[in-house]
Amino acid sequence: MGIELNLNIFETNLINLGIVLSVVFLVIVDAFKAALSERKDGIVTALNEANERYEEAQNRLSAAVALLDEAKEKAQSIQKAAPASALKEKESIQAQYALEEDRMNQKFDNDSTLAGARLSKTLYNHMVHTSISKARTYLVTHVNQVGQNASLSKVVDLIDSEKEVALA
Repeated sequence: MGIELNLNIFETNLINLGIVLSVVFLVIVDAFKAALSERKDGIVTALNEANERYEEAQNRLSAAVALLDEAKEKAQSIQKAAPASALKEKESIQAQYALEEDRMNQKFDNDSTLAGARLSKTLYNHMVHTSISKARTYLVTHVNQVGQNASLSKVVDLIDSEKEVALA
């Protein structure tokens, strides 16, 4: 028994094998091409979407950088304006304080003048009242000793009327 090479095509089914292999090859090649084409389309679509997202991210980054620069400029302008603003506010408060102090001093002076005037009037009224009371007592005492009661009433009435005029 030995190994021999059979060259009979029909016995070895080379034709059938060739047909089967070519059909399988054609079907597999078409399926492989379709799979590769789908994969290629998927990759291209993913790349396009990635590029769009990249461009959108770049645009957002540019906008954010612009906003950051604007915020930095505002912060710098605020830092530059802060001392001047604080000084202006300080001067405004000092001016208000000076006005309030002047107003309070003037009110104090007015109140002091008014209190002095009231005190003077009270002292004057007290002096007048005391003087008239002493004069009345003196007259009543001396007139009663002399016995002139009628003229005493007239003098007391005159003193009372003068007292009313003086105190008014």
